[in-house]
Amino acid sequence: MDENLQHPNLFLLNLPIAELPVTEGFILRSKLMGFFSLGEIVSSDLHEVSGWEDYSERWYLELVHLLERNGLIHLISR
Repeated sequence: MDENLQHPNLFLLNLPIAELPVTEGFILRSKLMGFFSLGEIVSSDLHEVSGWEDYSERWYLELVHLLERNGLIHLISR
């Protein structure tokens, strides 16, 4: 089995974004874009998302930092 599928922080993908250690701005912007979990975000086409009205670079950078801190950055580095 792929070692990435057993990563100890994968549970974060299923938690509601509001329960994650993120800013209120990240929570609000995620909700405006229709995301309720990190799993939904990482499974989306982030290039397409970057063109959405409620997208911001600050939101993206916070996402990247959250994923990096938890060893999950590989999920968007495909």
